[in-house]
Amino acid sequence: MGRHDVSCARRLRARMLAESGDPADPPRFVVEAIAGEIAACCGYTALKAHRLAHGWTVEGAVATFHAMCREDALGARGLAVRSWLEWEAGEYPSADYQDLLCRLFRTNPVRLGFARSYGESTAVKATFPAPAMRELVPAIGEIVAGAARESFAHAAAAEASDAGATVLEQFDADVTRLARAYVHDAPFPLFTEMARLRREVCGLLAGRLRPAQVGHLLLVAGQVCGLLANASLDLGSARAAATQARSAWTYASIIGHHGLSAWVRGLQAMIAYWSGDLEAAIAFARDGQRFAAASTARARLRAIEALVWATVAAEREALAALRAAEQARDRGGGHDELHDLVAGEFGFTLAKQAYLAGGTYIHLGRPSQASTSAQAAIELYASGPAAERAYGNEALAHVDLVTAHLMGNDLEAAHEAARDVFDLPESRRIDGLAQRLHGVRRVLGEPRYRREPQARELVERIEAFQTVPALPSAAGEGAVWRAR
Repeated sequence: MGRHDVSCARRLRARMLAESGDPADPPRFVVEAIAGEIAACCGYTALKAHRLAHGWTVEGAVATFHAMCREDALGARGLAVRSWLEWEAGEYPSADYQDLLCRLFRTNPVRLGFARSYGESTAVKATFPAPAMRELVPAIGEIVAGAARESFAHAAAAEASDAGATVLEQFDADVTRLARAYVHDAPFPLFTEMARLRREVCGLLAGRLRPAQVGHLLLVAGQVCGLLANASLDLGSARAAATQARSAWTYASIIGHHGLSAWVRGLQAMIAYWSGDLEAAIAFARDGQRFAAASTARARLRAIEALVWATVAAEREALAALRAAEQARDRGGGHDELHDLVAGEFGFTLAKQAYLAGGTYIHLGRPSQASTSAQAAIELYASGPAAERAYGNEALAHVDLVTAHLMGNDLEAAHEAARDVFDLPESRRIDGLAQRLHGVRRVLGEPRYRREPQARELVERIEAFQTVPALPSAAGEGAVWRAR
């Protein structure tokens, strides 16, 4: 078919972003949907469609590529505009550049047109979003962004209809139920319940209340906004998550609730971590310590701090934070209603602590300790209560185990461990897994594995795995999930 002028692609992008609520930081699945629409309508290659979906000129894309290599310490590359234009015209980049381009666009080789998928159910999804998915994307984007705006607007104007004891008890029960369900259920159906609950609470806060009722309702509002922040991040909107978290922090500060303050600081640290702002992530985790009276809260903040330090290769600080997390857990002391009684998403289990330790050791290049921690997390999740089995963290622990085996030159063990990842149903092939598998693929590209048949098979399985879009589902299955 004939190719359209780039103005057509720009109009498509503007329209689809408007339908998604004009998010300042569009979720990945929205950008993928736009790229698919541009490719289908305008006849461009997948690489060019992705560039236009991001709103970049060729010069801008090249500059962003070099900035990524510099900021992520990937080494300087000699990419020029001419080479980029050749790739968009159909030339294939080298394997190294293909991997870097996948990193730049946060996608996989199939979606950029560098590889083929032979899976029966994914060949079309790789380029053309199904109509039902296209209809779902704008609805979710609008709901997530709108909920964030509403939360912050009310938090900024929080002030001193009557809320009786029965109503307050029901709100507490709702928060507890949602926090515990969120550990193992899909985010979007719960997101709609959280948003409804927050509207009800804010509606009561707008009326006449006794001081004790105001404090109780502000606590509920802060807890719900914290859960909404988690869900917003899981649904692919880091900016909405940061806004919801600031709202939760505002409520916690108004009422002086240290347990909620400590928990929100940990959440803000993880949002900053996933957004690439590692300096802010460390600052949030450390600041939360002044509010952490309970051992669970202290252990969580120290474990998060260790992960971030490891990401910037600060080994001494990372190991010290890991030891502090273990000591906080071992010593016990203090009790926090939010972390220890409500628990669920507000809690911090031994399994989650082991999972975060595994990720920390991966970043530090310690495969033996990473393998031990990841295996411990997997076993704790499998043997623990079903209500505490966080499938996202458990799946990522399996990927960490694969990575640890590869780092330790045990390709056969890695191949075996990877089965638990590839056997996941499509509805649980979450965004965090795709990102972590990029790291596995990078290790498999090292000279020691390039000629190994098992390594090539793993690369092919990873590419096939990543062709399945990690879209949220209003029906209750699937999520763009990130470890928290």
